[in-house]
Amino acid sequence: MTLNRLCELVSIFYPDGERTLPRILFVWAMNDEDGGLTLLLSQAKTRMSVFSLAVESFIDDRLDEDRRLLTRAIIETRKKPVTGYDLLSILCDSPDHRIHRTLRSAGIDMTTLAICAKHAGYAARRRPLEENVDPPRNDAALLRYGRDLTSLAEKGDFDDLSDRPDEIDRLFEVLLRKRKRNAMITGAAGIGKTALVELLSRRIAQNRAPSRLSGTRVYEISMGSLLAGTTLRGMFEERMSKVIETLVSCQPAILFIDEAHLIWGAGRAEGAPMDAANILKPVLGGSKVSVIGATTTGEYHHYIARDPALARRFQEIMVEEPGKATTIAILQRHAQTLEAHHGIMIGADIPSEAWRATELHLSNRTQPDKSVDLLDSTAVLVEREGRGEMGTDDLYRVLARQTGRMMSALGEGAARDLRGLEASLNKRVIGQEEAVKRIVSTLVSRRYGEAAPGRPLGTFLFSGATGVGKTELARTLAREYFGSARDFLHIDLAEYSGHDGVHKLIGMPYGSSVGTAEGILTRWLRERSSGVVLFDEIEKAHPDIHRLLMGLLDEGRITSGMGERFDVRRCVAILTTNVLGHQDMHRVKLGFSPLEDHDDPFALMSKYFPEEFLGRLDEIIIFRTPTVQEFRKILSQKLTEALGRLQDKGVFLVYEPERLLDHLLAGDEKPWGGARDMARLVERRLIQPIARRLLDLDAGEWVCIELTESFYRFGDIDPVPLTRHPRPAGPPPGFSGRPNAAPEARQ
Repeated sequence: MTLNRLCELVSIFYPDGERTLPRILFVWAMNDEDGGLTLLLSQAKTRMSVFSLAVESFIDDRLDEDRRLLTRAIIETRKKPVTGYDLLSILCDSPDHRIHRTLRSAGIDMTTLAICAKHAGYAARRRPLEENVDPPRNDAALLRYGRDLTSLAEKGDFDDLSDRPDEIDRLFEVLLRKRKRNAMITGAAGIGKTALVELLSRRIAQNRAPSRLSGTRVYEISMGSLLAGTTLRGMFEERMSKVIETLVSCQPAILFIDEAHLIWGAGRAEGAPMDAANILKPVLGGSKVSVIGATTTGEYHHYIARDPALARRFQEIMVEEPGKATTIAILQRHAQTLEAHHGIMIGADIPSEAWRATELHLSNRTQPDKSVDLLDSTAVLVEREGRGEMGTDDLYRVLARQTGRMMSALGEGAARDLRGLEASLNKRVIGQEEAVKRIVSTLVSRRYGEAAPGRPLGTFLFSGATGVGKTELARTLAREYFGSARDFLHIDLAEYSGHDGVHKLIGMPYGSSVGTAEGILTRWLRERSSGVVLFDEIEKAHPDIHRLLMGLLDEGRITSGMGERFDVRRCVAILTTNVLGHQDMHRVKLGFSPLEDHDDPFALMSKYFPEEFLGRLDEIIIFRTPTVQEFRKILSQKLTEALGRLQDKGVFLVYEPERLLDHLLAGDEKPWGGARDMARLVERRLIQPIARRLLDLDAGEWVCIELTESFYRFGDIDPVPLTRHPRPAGPPPGFSGRPNAAPEARQ
């Protein structure tokens, strides 16, 4: 009796449908339809009652060792289909298994039983082949350019696939029609379109398809193989005609074309409109053959749908991304084959953790492909390290390699990182403590509270004078929260004020006369599924961009011009504006002086933006102008950065920090431009005089410069204290490494 038949009997006798090893053996003992098990046990000099009583004691067990033995039987049995005798033979060769020990204790000769089971399995597989010899088929043309999926299913190549009954039923509805029995399976890449056809082949091979499809063969052909070597006109048309003729002669048969959009234009030569699509059209409209195609949604609309005569001959079946329960069931089935292939154990909680991790950190890829890939890559890692069991930490190690982020940033509930986030941001962005606090509070609530499922991690509108730290805070947030400066996208919306601004962001639609270029936003989202996206100067953008952003802020998704959907739920969206004047800035409630009478930021912003747009934001944050003391800290920060760049070039400065700051701030200039003015101030009043003084130096020298009274009075670098030496690796001898090293530290 085949293993599939035994599993069907288990599903009938046990309502929960769980097919465990003890249940399979017990049901076989109670329903020995062909008497094969009774004969086998008599050859081993035992009775059926002894066997059934020994197995019945384990009927409620659900252990990993049983699951591994079932997987081993499927993998090791090279000749298909797998029979109950193969399962019993593997059990007899497993002396450490508890059922093996119990049967041996019951007086059963396990060695004799193993030998008899192997012979019985061979005879059971051979018998149907001898009794039901199919007439020869002339399918050489189909096999030359493709493969027989039904034959592969009979060998068990698709046994690791998890069933998807709803999609299979929709496919049956199309294939059982009288005319135009052709299906076009569409959906995102990695969603399981090809696997759906392989499941169909498995259903037919296992006699679980509707009776009208019994005995049907499913052939897959490759358009690349058909096109290869067709250098002369007419060669491709001849091959296609031969494939169609062979398909008709091999009925009942189904033709499967993966990447079906390639039939549009395939084989077309200059001046000759005939291609694979036009060759297939007469066949597709009839009732003799069925054709199944699979392609992504975007490619279907770009190639197939633009030809109405071709599109009407197919019934489109849109495959949606499977839900959590379905995906985890697929992963559990896949985990069984990975255990046998890699020789490791995969815990019961690993599939659900793989689903959760990929949902969070690979949001722009689809299930189940991304979770299956993660599970497979992690199994390889565990096997290479010589360990026997996979843990959740292994998943995140592989995920960290794939995303280029630190493991701590990927783990759920990294409280240590969030506790230090506010301090890290305040260290870089000076004078905006209240703004930083509100941003961190929102991110904490998203991390732990899931306050707004389906939306981005945070949506903020920054308003304030130029140079107060809006862009710097966004850039620092990307580096500190997501772990890399590459997780930051700066979009200057002043460049998107025209009617084509939306297409610059999300790409041109299919069929556009100006091309199908990908947008800057969708291209970044394809490469980086999470990070900080800064939309700078939102008031200068075209109104169409405002409408586009409302969907992004509210639903956490954005659709490209080519119809591809991108997930931005793992992103932080920041918008900046300068619409508020100085009078408005003083009236806005900043949170620093609660005793004063201030206006609500939402009310002020509603004068410039629609309320439905502002209502989709988590926070409207007003950046205040820093005080003189805070400007001094910003200047010190810019000075340290500039002197660090000089040190990289072999130039070391000796100075008095406070006096140098006083000198840079002195004069008629008022640094109301913020941090940008501070950087320009350092450049103009310090770096430029040093650069002029270094013009006569060789590239291979390092230099120590001491700022003397001449610099503070006249702004010139005195040539006397300039010391030159051959430049070795590292700082000059005796230099402490600090920009303001004491003069006696110099040699």
